[in-house]
Amino acid sequence: MWHGFLDESRRGTTYLVVAVVVRPRELDRIRSALRRLVKPGQRRVHFKKESDSRRRELVARLRGMGLRAAVWTVRESDDVHARQLCLSAAATWLQELGVARLAIESCAHQDVRDRQTLASALEKVDEPFTYEHLRPAEDPVLWASDALAWCFGAGGDWRQRVAPMVDAVVRLDQCPESAKPGNRPSGR
Repeated sequence: MWHGFLDESRRGTTYLVVAVVVRPRELDRIRSALRRLVKPGQRRVHFKKESDSRRRELVARLRGMGLRAAVWTVRESDDVHARQLCLSAAATWLQELGVARLAIESCAHQDVRDRQTLASALEKVDEPFTYEHLRPAEDPVLWASDALAWCFGAGGDWRQRVAPMVDAVVRLDQCPESAKPGNRPSGR
């Protein structure tokens, strides 16, 4: 069983969603480790607002936590449609993986559509996972999803730094069939 934590990012014409998955028995340890990364005066870690040197430090710490993740990307200029495509594909993968709970970073104007997308994606599943929208300050594991989404979207060295944590990359615009589950998180 896993818990998932999902965030998104946009880089030019590419929209991407990252889901970090964590075993329930590891949640307390990982949340505590993430909270220790918050600097005085910060409420949370927000990767976009960090300096490059701080980003390098954060990625190294995240790698040390043993986090696992999957990424869904699509080249689509319409954020609403792109999010629906990525979220639907992610839901299928997460359900097949055995995720029991999914926390999604809340984006108030999109939360209703997210619930509709997830309900549609999971409607034929006997025991679908539960999901909820949370503000980043409500669960620090969302900060990890934010960081991986930023790094993967940035490409180059940043993508290489997070590559050891990424078990699956699904490019929805290149091969819709690749949206089907395949790779599984390694480790624990």
